[in-house]
Amino acid sequence: MLKKSMQVVLMTSVLVVFAVVLAGSASAEVKFGMVPRLSEAELRTIYSPLAEYLSKEIGEKVTIVVPNSFNAYKDAVKTGKMDIGFANPLLYVQLTEKTRLEPLALSSEVKSGTRLRGIIVVRKDSGINKLQDLKGKKFSFVEKSSGAGYIFQMLLLNKAGVDPKDITILHFTKRHEQVTTDVFNKTADAGGIREDELEKMKGKVDLSQLRIVGYTDYFPNWPVFATPKLSKETAAKIRTALLKLKPNDPKNEKILEPARLTGFIPVSDKEYDELRKGAKIAGAVD
Repeated sequence: MLKKSMQVVLMTSVLVVFAVVLAGSASAEVKFGMVPRLSEAELRTIYSPLAEYLSKEIGEKVTIVVPNSFNAYKDAVKTGKMDIGFANPLLYVQLTEKTRLEPLALSSEVKSGTRLRGIIVVRKDSGINKLQDLKGKKFSFVEKSSGAGYIFQMLLLNKAGVDPKDITILHFTKRHEQVTTDVFNKTADAGGIREDELEKMKGKVDLSQLRIVGYTDYFPNWPVFATPKLSKETAAKIRTALLKLKPNDPKNEKILEPARLTGFIPVSDKEYDELRKGAKIAGAVD
């Protein structure tokens, strides 16, 4: 009887240890949230090399999570359904209005690097030569949630003394290409696009007929951030791992090239303060 009791105790102990191990394994998974700007399959494909790299570096499994909408992404951050995230600058700013986030590293893109800016483009024959000439003019923008295709330009106009009420927004086209076409075809007097998007219009419109009437300030690019759910220890490990991927280091191409990234550099939340001002002017944050 005593022997049987000992066996029961031993078996119970084994089950408890097994349960603890399983719980530890589950908690060790780090969920890496991606903004659903592409299909889930595409996002998993292009970011899997980075997730695999991080898994090896921190000793915990990093899993890609793709919410089915932008609102679902915001909800996942707020409710702790992800541990780290990767978001465009405006979305990051919007999220920090309600949730305490810790930026871990700033991404560097193939074209724009770690900073990006927007431009305001007009036709050369429009008679618009300076920002103040834009009062009373018709604008085409990309979308309300676009940093370099709307928010940056609204801050630029504000600094130049042009109130949002002083211009007419015809529409948000969703595409930088369409904004440029609107201006070229004289549908709009002016348009706001990301700087590097203008060059892509070569051969589609005669760029010699267009003029850049204003450049916005440079703003930090997409950050990788930690949510309150993630432990400080793991956050520090992830930051260290990301910063090992220095921009334009050939050793990192297999990890970063699929996502059109070249590396990461240090970043602080304070670097997004100017964007917060622009977002408030444009009504993108409270």
